[in-house]
Amino acid sequence: MSDLDWDYAPVRRILVSFIQQKLLPGYVALVDHEAVAYIYFLVNQAKGIIGAIYAARRSNSQQAVDELLSLSITSLRDAQNICRVEAQILPFHDLELTHAFTRHGFAHYPRHFMELDLTRTPRRPNQLLQQERIVPWNIAYLPRLAEMTSASYRGQTDAVICQDYQSREGCESYLRSLVENPGCGFFLPEASFICLDEHGDPCGFITSSRISGSAGMIPQIAVGPSHQGKGIGNALMHSAFEGFLASGIRTVSLTVTAENRRAFQWYQRLGFLTRKQFGAFVWQR
Repeated sequence: MSDLDWDYAPVRRILVSFIQQKLLPGYVALVDHEAVAYIYFLVNQAKGIIGAIYAARRSNSQQAVDELLSLSITSLRDAQNICRVEAQILPFHDLELTHAFTRHGFAHYPRHFMELDLTRTPRRPNQLLQQERIVPWNIAYLPRLAEMTSASYRGQTDAVICQDYQSREGCESYLRSLVENPGCGFFLPEASFICLDEHGDPCGFITSSRISGSAGMIPQIAVGPSHQGKGIGNALMHSAFEGFLASGIRTVSLTVTAENRRAFQWYQRLGFLTRKQFGAFVWQR
């Protein structure tokens, strides 16, 4: 909450449930029988995902974090069925994670956690051309949104960072998780929208969530390659801003890869400011 205005209580309840069912692999660092740091990871077929790492604010936290990361990375790489390991971890208490990953052969991609104060953002009218229209979120469009998302990320750095973006099936699984699971906050349909082209086919969309009482997040926005540059992204963004405000949300955040200069600069023009920098890390066998 202090670093990101993010209430992790819903995620914590899921983690505790998984731990009680012995379904969550990971490690805990103990000092004099007291837990001072922990890490958990997931295995999805041939891919390992290091979910998060947390540490108490104390002098030896960095050492504990380095050891937990080494153990987890070794465990995943030693599993013969694991061909790839991904991690996107927001560090707290000034912990340094990059060296621990890169010395184990991970590629590093800097990312930004950005935030916008909606109360200081001017409202703008929808300036879409007549053939496109913004409609409320509709789960029935999800398979076509997944196909469009995969096409929009083809050849992009984000598809290197997140394997889900490399296929329609992966995109559909990812988008469904945004709607059904609280990992990126609770899905907010009143601030999520789809843009339809003149044929009634989806050409862009935005998903939104609530991460605490007055804070929201945009986990995903995408515009089809042939429809980019038409103002669809701006129209989707400002529709979401209106939905957030109507839901009592005053700040909204998102994440972006630093290498994606076009998106990063667009978010800056919208008024988003970097609140925290972090890294995405990828290892491929």
